[in-house]
Amino acid sequence: MSDFIRTVAAPVETVNGALAKLKDACPNVSINLRESFGDLTIEIGNDGIDKSIYQKAHRELVAALNDYVYALEDIPLCERLFQLLKLRKATISVAESFTGGGISKRLVEISGISEVYFEGLNTYSNKSKIARLGVKEETLEKYGAVSAQTAYEMAYGLLATGNCNLAIATTGIAGPKSDGTKKPVGLIYIAVGNEEHISVYEYNLNGSRQSITETAINIALFLAFKKLK
Repeated sequence: MSDFIRTVAAPVETVNGALAKLKDACPNVSINLRESFGDLTIEIGNDGIDKSIYQKAHRELVAALNDYVYALEDIPLCERLFQLLKLRKATISVAESFTGGGISKRLVEISGISEVYFEGLNTYSNKSKIARLGVKEETLEKYGAVSAQTAYEMAYGLLATGNCNLAIATTGIAGPKSDGTKKPVGLIYIAVGNEEHISVYEYNLNGSRQSITETAINIALFLAFKKLK
């Protein structure tokens, strides 16, 4: 029999430390890790292990990883977000710059997503951000397209239409070259918000253009899940 814990963006040292404690408590457990661009699946085999000892150790493992957990079953992140959107009776919209429609693509691959998905905008240029999302010209001039302020206004523009309850917005530099500014490749901003509050998160990611983009997509979907949760 196996248990599953699925996480996003969990630090390696945090995962390793938590799993080491599980192993100390239950030396005979088997652990299998599958990772894809920051989305980590932990599969734990517990056959023949004392149930009471294992359950306590498992609870402690989940608690140690709690900030990064989105499921205690083997279910994809998008499916989990879809379930929660339906449960909350919420509608989601997405505005993407450097992720190029990747978040929306993940969502529309789910059967039945039309119940909760309103729209996805691929606003790459500054003119598009201004025209489609209401991002202020002065914001772009002062802070640049890759900034917390721009990400915030992108998400705000989606919510201001009144057509969604939850908004995701992304802007960043996936590489391999920068955007002509002094900002580094891998710098990204993700805004996630509802009618009450918009939060903006900054990350500095490493790796190839694909790795940065795919990791950002996973993080954005996870942040949306946490916002709803």
